[in-house]
Amino acid sequence: MPLRKLLTGLRIVENASVITGPFAGGMFAHLGADIIKVEPPNGGDQFRTWGKSGLNIRPSFAAYNRGKRSITLNLKHPQGRDVYLQLIKSADAVIENSRPGVMDKLGVGWSALHELNPTLVYCYITGLGSWGPEAGRPAYDAVAQAMSGLWSQFTDLSSPEALGPNLADQVTGLYAAFALLAGIEQRRETGNGVKLEISMLASCVSFLGSSLSSYLMEGTIPNKSSRPRNSQAFAFLDSEGLAFAVQLSGLEKFWVALCKSVERPDLITDSRFSTKSSRTDNYDELREVLQEIFKTQSRKWWGDLLKRHDVPFSEILSVPDAVTNPQVQALGIISDSGEASERWVKAPIAIDDKYLGSESGAPTLSQHTLEIIRDLGYSDEDAKVLQDDGVISSPTGASF
Repeated sequence: MPLRKLLTGLRIVENASVITGPFAGGMFAHLGADIIKVEPPNGGDQFRTWGKSGLNIRPSFAAYNRGKRSITLNLKHPQGRDVYLQLIKSADAVIENSRPGVMDKLGVGWSALHELNPTLVYCYITGLGSWGPEAGRPAYDAVAQAMSGLWSQFTDLSSPEALGPNLADQVTGLYAAFALLAGIEQRRETGNGVKLEISMLASCVSFLGSSLSSYLMEGTIPNKSSRPRNSQAFAFLDSEGLAFAVQLSGLEKFWVALCKSVERPDLITDSRFSTKSSRTDNYDELREVLQEIFKTQSRKWWGDLLKRHDVPFSEILSVPDAVTNPQVQALGIISDSGEASERWVKAPIAIDDKYLGSESGAPTLSQHTLEIIRDLGYSDEDAKVLQDDGVISSPTGASF
């Protein structure tokens, strides 16, 4: 049985927007679950038009919402809440990421939903948590990275920069998906629903891993160079100014192979570098020595040589170059039909050497509203009334 079909029959209501909740829901959609995305009628998820008005699906939205069904519901309207509650009766789980207390005020929080559907698994995602002195504050990726200490591992705090992708959002989404699977498994065993809470702040603290463990156990304060120093990861420039990476980790064989590759066997016994500990202590000096060597040839020349000696090596690629990299292409994790709208990334889960992913694209706003409310027992006449009352909207804005 293909892995993407293993979650067929599982229905998850995604009452979430932007990245973290949709990222978690998207993982389930890739594996075959029915993800019903609940959006407000006036514009829907703000990521639909992120950075550019007039468009229904921007790349930022498409990245996290493939394979879902979209229904618009005005949860501030009594009839909208009624439709939502009917939807919850048919659901196995809910993903929700509003500020603490918002859904409770609307009458569709955990307590109300659990009473209605005692088997429901409720995954609640917050920025900073729902208790504590900072609970309820607005929080985005940068806030969670900053407060957790994660940001300090990527930049010099004396001259800080905002760097890289939305790591806090996506890490939290992965933890949420993992927690949701655990909750669904518990429900299968016990028949009881459960409320799970995942915060961006706690997720980032947890993601610090060995950096945080080193501080807690040994008092070592990590910074942006701690991990590369300890794992012997290096970045170099070749004779043409092109970047490449080498990582030696803790295996002596890689260090010996590197020294032989660059025809510097003397470095193997050099007291500054002869042990893993000494190479860690003299990391900057070792990097300078190797950089002087590596600037004499192209990275392709060095790459061919280092790979022949089995040294862990890669060019440091731009996103366009990574997309066309032969190994990335061979894996088939990027689906490319030739049309820009159909170029997307699959889930990083493979079976029978094929990565998995939803076969349908991200939904247009309210695309599936009519079919979903029909499934809940509402007639087309009911739909017309709900639209006229501002409870739902049609995909085109026209009447159902």
